Amino acid sequence: MMAFGNMFGGRSKVESPGVEAIEANIPNTQLALGGPHPTFPSSNASCDANPNTMMLSRGFASRCADSEYTPLESNRFREAILGSGHTFKNADEFRNAIYQMSLAGRFQYKYNKNSPTHMSVKCSVEDCPWKITAHAVEGNEILRVYTYQVNHNHIAQDECSSKVRVSSKRGAVVVEDVFRTTPEYLPRQICKDFERDHGVQLTYNQAWHLKEKAKERVYGSPRASYAYLPWLCHRLREINPGTIAEYTSHEGHFKQLFIAHAFSIQGFTMGCRPVLAIDSCHLSGPYKGALLSAIAYDADDGMFPLALGVVGSENYEDWYWFLEKLKGILDGQEVIIISDRHQGILRSVSELFGVENHAYCYRHVKENFSSFFNRQNIRGKKGKEDALLLLDNIAYARLDIDYNEAFEKLVRFNGDLARWVAENSPEHWAMSKFLKKRWDKMTTNIAESFNAWLREERHQTIYTLLMMHMDKLVAMLDTHMRGTDKWKSVVGPKTEENLMSNITRSAPITVMPYLGGTFKVFTGEVYLVVDMQQHKCTCLTWQMSGLPCPHVCAVIRTLRHDVYDYIDPCFKVSTQQLIYSGQFQPLPTHNMPKVCEAGTLQDGQGNVFPSLQPPQVRRPPGRPRQKRIESQFSHKRAIHCSRCNGIGHNRSKCNNPLP
Repeated sequence: MMAFGNMFGGRSKVESPGVEAIEANIPNTQLALGGPHPTFPSSNASCDANPNTMMLSRGFASRCADSEYTPLESNRFREAILGSGHTFKNADEFRNAIYQMSLAGRFQYKYNKNSPTHMSVKCSVEDCPWKITAHAVEGNEILRVYTYQVNHNHIAQDECSSKVRVSSKRGAVVVEDVFRTTPEYLPRQICKDFERDHGVQLTYNQAWHLKEKAKERVYGSPRASYAYLPWLCHRLREINPGTIAEYTSHEGHFKQLFIAHAFSIQGFTMGCRPVLAIDSCHLSGPYKGALLSAIAYDADDGMFPLALGVVGSENYEDWYWFLEKLKGILDGQEVIIISDRHQGILRSVSELFGVENHAYCYRHVKENFSSFFNRQNIRGKKGKEDALLLLDNIAYARLDIDYNEAFEKLVRFNGDLARWVAENSPEHWAMSKFLKKRWDKMTTNIAESFNAWLREERHQTIYTLLMMHMDKLVAMLDTHMRGTDKWKSVVGPKTEENLMSNITRSAPITVMPYLGGTFKVFTGEVYLVVDMQQHKCTCLTWQMSGLPCPHVCAVIRTLRHDVYDYIDPCFKVSTQQLIYSGQFQPLPTHNMPKVCEAGTLQDGQGNVFPSLQPPQVRRPPGRPRQKRIESQFSHKRAIHCSRCNGIGHNRSKCNNPLP
């Protein structure tokens, strides 16, 4: 079997002195007398480079000098095989070492004997004495190098002039170390590095396969990762009691997974506001699937992941199963669900949580409204901006009178647009029409942030995804918990900023006290009533958000009270400490279970876990999408012109006259 293809053209042989059979610089007399083999480290251990044992392609540097060829920077592969006595844990590791030596030494080789117990490799150039043999040790899989002759007797052109064909399985070993430190290692960069370091030109397809094989060596194969899910769910429940980790299967194939860590469940029930944003994102890899998530808010509006799920696709059955498990961990607590208007979500949320507790993400509504606007015969960018501004006024109006006024303006602007608003359930996304308290949360942006937070992890195997998510989750929770010590008041920085804004806006407001703890305030345009005992203001901001509005702040200033006494407790530092007061134990992986012959798993305690195969899916044609479709309302960096200092174009497209 050839490690490379036959790429050599004409071979020219040069006169050279007789090549002595070298056994790692060990005299032949010692070998003949049966002396002890020199001790070399195993291929798995780190070792110091010894110049006398760097026998990779001996004479290669001098031969390159004769042919005016510069040696490539592949020194780290010169330790692949150190000499006679070097051991490898199996034949595959030995083949990888031979491949690395050939790649660094720029020569081709072929196997005279290729079996798990006996390996014999020689240089593919005819009459070249380069040869390495290895035999199994005492009948097991471990191989020990015996013959180690690493001198060549031909010039560099015989080794370097041909195009090398690279095996993705062997070549993955070369890029594995780089991929460990740089997970975003791109195939284009692999092509450049191979050509620079090894003189090998790879196609993009070859480099892509090298990267995929390297990912398998680092994280395991996607198919094998599903087998560890039963054990992983068991261990998550065992080390952190109260954790919900469940999966379903169909005929032995994975179907659905739900995980809610005990820390998250406890934190949500003890202090988080009863609002959850749910969303999904696609998973890459050969088995695709969707990642479902339910995200809450901590006391300072920080992201607090409550649960995640892995399912085959985003449909009604999968959403219903996920939300049913989510409802089970809430222990009867009523929550508001914010989501987009996916049909599977609409149906499952209404059945499990009630249609009155379902709020639509206003950003998605605005996207749909904008798309509908583009189909109308309305010209001009200004017209679209005015229509979107009117939609904002409709959505954020807290009072019915303000809603009606904004809606009438939209009717006068365009009747079709007003009809679209009326037909698209404003009672689920307009503030004044939604009957439940949604704490001024209008979008699923926090769930979108969660998807972006796991952007890299979503490309891993399912086992690696869950392990990396757990480590990343704990790091984020620890950051939030430690950040509480830096709060300068009884509320967090974000809440403090909103509160200070309301206090500043309260400066010109006039306050007139009435009996029974009520106050009449005048903003310069209208009169409003503030009831300090009932914590109510006729603008409804205090009731909806939990923070004192500018009218309430004006009354508090008049009474000379502490404004923090009138903030909802869910924003205070004591609540934040309750949210992050739980414990989260790490999951050790030194005692991983072993796969039995029947395909089941068995851990060190004797627990047997059923065999689980990957889901039965058919991968669609084409390259997987790596980037999400950007929203037309997403904030993008403005382009500045270095010629005229204008905004919206660059220097090459600048037509403005210079002053």
